[in-house]
Amino acid sequence: MAPPKKIVSLNGMSELSRTPDERPTVAIRPARADEWSRWRATRLRMLRDDADFFSTRYDDMVREPDKMWRDWVGEAAVGDQKAIFVADEDDRWLGVVGAFVRVNPLEVQLISMWVDPAARGRGIAQALIRAVAEWTRDRDSTTVVLFVQEANEPAQQLYERAGFTQTGDRTPASAGRSAFKLVLAAPVQDLLEACPT
Repeated sequence: MAPPKKIVSLNGMSELSRTPDERPTVAIRPARADEWSRWRATRLRMLRDDADFFSTRYDDMVREPDKMWRDWVGEAAVGDQKAIFVADEDDRWLGVVGAFVRVNPLEVQLISMWVDPAARGRGIAQALIRAVAEWTRDRDSTTVVLFVQEANEPAQQLYERAGFTQTGDRTPASAGRSAFKLVLAAPVQDLLEACPT
């Protein structure tokens, strides 16, 4: 049975002219099964706009049939072995992150972290990491693992501030690319302490 779904809110400014009292609420919440086309559009945008920082290629994913997207988001909505969390502000997705249980059920892998460039610097990435950490804890797993492109220093710094450390492992980014990914990991408790609600 899936753990109960949680919604975390944080306040952030979407326009520079807004005062703190006018800030919209950004809700960090699980994606619903009926949002598969939004996940597809967001995933394709991140792969197109930030191609150098993801192992998956836009050209491969754009050809995937709708059934693949429906199935992935449907399974994530159940929340047993997969999860997708979105940062939703006024029905706009400002960021997303995915997670799945690895072969070792004590480990969860964080995947597909992305925040819209216009929304960066508002704490959304840390809130998404916290959502994955809570999902990991709620399913009695203890460690979150991720891969980050070696050239993506801003993401490495973000993950390290959130409590991740390099494992010392390094792996090729993907077939046909000369880049490498670093493996980072963190105990769930460290993530929960480093990423406050």
